[in-house]
Amino acid sequence: MTTIKSQQIWVDQQNLANTNVVSRDINISDLQQDEVLLETDSFGFSANNITYAALGFKMGYWGFFPAKSDNDVDEAHGFGIVPVWGFATVKASCHSDIKVGEKVFGYLPMASHWVIKAGKVAPHGFSDIHEKRKSISPVYDQYIRCAADPSYNKDREAWQLNFRPLYMTSFVLDDYVAEKAKGEILLLSSASSKTALGTAQLLKDQKASRNASYKVVGLTSTSNVDMVKTSGCYDEVYSYDDLNALTSDSSNSRYWLLDFAANGTLINNLSELLGDNLSEVTLIGATDWKAEEKPNPKLLNAEIFFAPARVKLRQGEWGHEVFLAKYASAWKHFAEKVSDQFYEQSHCGTDAITRLYLETLNGSSPTKALNVVTFD
Repeated sequence: MTTIKSQQIWVDQQNLANTNVVSRDINISDLQQDEVLLETDSFGFSANNITYAALGFKMGYWGFFPAKSDNDVDEAHGFGIVPVWGFATVKASCHSDIKVGEKVFGYLPMASHWVIKAGKVAPHGFSDIHEKRKSISPVYDQYIRCAADPSYNKDREAWQLNFRPLYMTSFVLDDYVAEKAKGEILLLSSASSKTALGTAQLLKDQKASRNASYKVVGLTSTSNVDMVKTSGCYDEVYSYDDLNALTSDSSNSRYWLLDFAANGTLINNLSELLGDNLSEVTLIGATDWKAEEKPNPKLLNAEIFFAPARVKLRQGEWGHEVFLAKYASAWKHFAEKVSDQFYEQSHCGTDAITRLYLETLNGSSPTKALNVVTFD
């Protein structure tokens, strides 16, 4: 009987700064029909993962990878495992169409090993249909086979780890905004965040081909203004301290806020400044998870953009292969445009992983870092 030790990072669901490193035994001989043991090769980490923890109960992110007690039956009360996006290799397989050694990309726990139950197996990938996985969307359950993925590039894994899930949101958000926009000034908060940068790049670069009249404006902290301007992804960039400049020469313009920060104070300030000219508010993320005041979608008459729903819609309309090809083309252009704006940074071992998690939680991790995280 071969026993694998799964190293796991657990997070206190009520106090996100409290973490535990836990080891759990996985016996390969105990794998059931269609179960697959994945070994985490590497994963990315950014403020996006803090959003998963901060919205863990509200959006259901804690349900994907429940922290289990020693008996592997009961859930560990009060603790959860934060989801990440990463590469994994099939360590053992009880599914006839999934071979040991296959490399995949998908939604993983902060753990060195994890057992999934494979279903919906296709040439491009498969899904986890395990009854223990409380999923909120099938998009999060998909594992893409790297050998069949047009976006995969072995030499650019750090970029895929850190940008692919975020740029996927950018990709479908741009698609959604382009379908609805009617010449508004598009305000993107947390403009230095990777998801906002990707969205802005797509909106700005495709404006001419769409014959669109919208303007793409980034809002960010004073310390990030120069970096955001240098990216070339926005038409204009303003700091949160200079919001009054928005109305200097466009008093009759209509504005659409694409909010990635979930900072209620910022949104209220914009509402007060712009009044009825703020015609749309769309909530996408929660990069400012520590904000004392959170936005109230009902009071704001705001909509919540749920990227997996848009992904599912377009995959159904275009087909999975066409969707991946369109995404791969957009992704290649973006990566080329901002390739000199970021650098790779490695983090190895549970101590380093915990440290990176806490730094990101506290907002002290470098914005330009492409974090490549491994357990050994």
